[in-house]
Amino acid sequence: TKQQHLEKLSKELGAHGVVVGENYRFGYKASGDASDLVRLCEEYGMGTYIIRFVMDKNQDPRNIDSSDLKERGQVSSTRVCHALAEGDIKYVSELLGRHHCLIVMVKDHKEIFMTSSNCRVSARKSGLLNLPPKDGLYENCSLFFGDENPVRRVFIDSVHVHLDMDAPYLYNYDKFQDFEFLGIEFGE
Repeated sequence: TKQQHLEKLSKELGAHGVVVGENYRFGYKASGDASDLVRLCEEYGMGTYIIRFVMDKNQDPRNIDSSDLKERGQVSSTRVCHALAEGDIKYVSELLGRHHCLIVMVKDHKEIFMTSSNCRVSARKSGLLNLPPKDGLYENCSLFFGDENPVRRVFIDSVHVHLDMDAPYLYNYDKFQDFEFLGIEFGE
């Protein structure tokens, strides 16, 4: 039931709040909606945040079927995943309302190769915590570890994500060794 769903979230899972879209349904046969969720969360002392639909500004209005939100251009994770699969970083940024940031878990710092003029950091795709764009070469990227650092290019192949940087930007190699995660922000 709706009540049992919230009880499980609150008591068994220890949730302090929920964030859902305005079309969220829950409970037996999806009998609960966002307004039910707000009311029940109040009863359980949980915060609730309902996210309004975000529409794709690039959707051609001539192809809109007003009865189907997806056809009307509702931004969804499916749209973002398709744009990533196409490697269309500009469109991904438009859909997200921000640049896409790829999070990489660095498991083996031995894959860091440095020369006098540049640095190449390679991380296995198996260490990715979210979806990368399709395999290929990307420019206008930034690497986040402490401070934002420009990356000359990011190359993604079937096994690795490779970052090519100028050596001066990797100003503190020892500090870099301490990072378990890297954030790569893709520009347009």
